[in-house]
Amino acid sequence: MTTRKEFCKSCLAAMLAGLTAPLLAGRREEEVKAKARKEEKKIIGACGIVCSDCPAYVATKTDDDGLRAKTATEWSAMYHADIKPQDINCDGCPSAGPRLFAHCLECEIRACAHGRKLVTCAECSDYACQKLKEFFAMVPQAQQTLEGLRRQ
Repeated sequence: MTTRKEFCKSCLAAMLAGLTAPLLAGRREEEVKAKARKEEKKIIGACGIVCSDCPAYVATKTDDDGLRAKTATEWSAMYHADIKPQDINCDGCPSAGPRLFAHCLECEIRACAHGRKLVTCAECSDYACQKLKEFFAMVPQAQQTLEGLRRQ
């Protein structure tokens, strides 16, 4: 039978091993934080886009002005639009708050899902509607995400 002293020593050893494991493995603090972010729950938009992977979402959550500027430049060129760094603020599609990227504010798929009180279109009895099928033609990864949710 384990004594109280042995039990406490083993708990302390386990705790210290867990706290120091990243240091013993030679990991930098950034690597540990990156791993933690990957393990966080993904935020998925109504259409199946993973909001938590979107640079607008990441820039908002980390308050990264450099990422906002980079994303604004890339998206301006990609979408032939005048997108400014201050436009790159978004709390993700499921958010009811005012901080959404301009396209998300006017997205018909998002509006439909929220109007039906659904988190994603995977929950919809009309899955996959014509608007969603058209969207999937442009973003097939979104379809894979939603179909994965439907299987769960």
